[in-house]
Amino acid sequence: MTKFFLSLLAVLLNGVALSAQITIDGSDIPPFGAVLTFGEDTLVAGLEPGPAGANQSWDFSGLGSQTNFQNSVEDPAQTPAGAQFTDATFALVSGNTYSYAKLTADALVVVGGSLPLPSGGQATARFDPPQRLIPAPATYGAAFDNEFGFDITIDGSLFGVDSARVRRIGMQSAEIDGWGTITVPSGAYQVLRQRTETITVDSISAYWFGVWFNLDPMIDSTVTYEWWAKDGRAQVLSLDYDFQGNALSAIHLTDYSESQVAPVAAFSYELQGNGQVQFTDESQFGPIGWLWNFGDGATSLEQNPAHTYSASGMFEVCLTVANGAGQDVNCQMIDVMVSSDEEALAEYAIQAYPSPFADAFTLETGPLAGREVQLLLFNSYGQLARRERVNNAPQRLSVPAGGLPSGVYRLVVEAGGKRVKVLSVVKR
Repeated sequence: MTKFFLSLLAVLLNGVALSAQITIDGSDIPPFGAVLTFGEDTLVAGLEPGPAGANQSWDFSGLGSQTNFQNSVEDPAQTPAGAQFTDATFALVSGNTYSYAKLTADALVVVGGSLPLPSGGQATARFDPPQRLIPAPATYGAAFDNEFGFDITIDGSLFGVDSARVRRIGMQSAEIDGWGTITVPSGAYQVLRQRTETITVDSISAYWFGVWFNLDPMIDSTVTYEWWAKDGRAQVLSLDYDFQGNALSAIHLTDYSESQVAPVAAFSYELQGNGQVQFTDESQFGPIGWLWNFGDGATSLEQNPAHTYSASGMFEVCLTVANGAGQDVNCQMIDVMVSSDEEALAEYAIQAYPSPFADAFTLETGPLAGREVQLLLFNSYGQLARRERVNNAPQRLSVPAGGLPSGVYRLVVEAGGKRVKVLSVVKR
């Protein structure tokens, strides 16, 4: 379990890119589907971590790999223990071992994990408090102190007892103490280096014949150096030392790939007046293509287009996004107002009252009096509840609505084929 939570979880951010200022923040979390491959070298006696400070050059190109393993980044909701970690941002998966992490306002933290037991089944533990991995944003000189821990009870039959309980208390002190260039067998990278001192105390109890027996606690102390890369690979090397300075192991990135998942389409928009609308793509999971249909016959292939409508109306706007794994579409109805001088006057003068109303409401038609007017009444689901056309609208028009259920309605007033006013009215 120590290896799981301190070694495997320590690479949760692999695949994270740094900015031009050598900074890691929440936008750099690797996408779902990213696969990271590592080699572990345990023949590292005498290996030094090199100096701290600015503009360093570290050469670890001679590292070997006695063992290799892979981690994939997945949606926590799609993992077996995901229901217990609904606050997790993503999960790191290696075989049947799952690690769950959450991005907070100032750090990426481990909230827990699940790993297989030799006797079958999974042991799942939640960290309370969580274990901090790296600041967010992470910059040269950033530092933190952290306490973390977990408490888990598992089936003890493997050990010849009824139950076994493991309680961990951990303390960390970390600082990003250098930046520069590192060379490992997979290549050269611009990096930040984080130095972390960790002390863990594991208290183990065994339940046997109705009595708990406490075993001697196990204390472990390590110093870890982690190099986080600037080009999307993040932690390209992690060196573990004991507190006497003896090198224990080196874990280095050997390969990175993104087996993409299909994107999820989403967008927002801003009405800028006189028919102008700015659209913003908010799709997830790395789309590389965009197709906008603005509902008036016009389209765009831009990611964040601006569009000007020539007439007022309600338009269905659809965004289709795609990448190598598939595509998705999202559609929204938007109200657009294109105002001439006459329509601006109507916008000011047209009113509806009372609100709430019982069986009917009155519409003050203002400058539309004497003209052909069409009224469209939509319910809160966007469904057309009533349509009424008046050839010669009076100054005050009574609009019957007694048969409608209670609720909030949107009244659209059209004249000359153009929408000139949208009002909200409430039916008691």
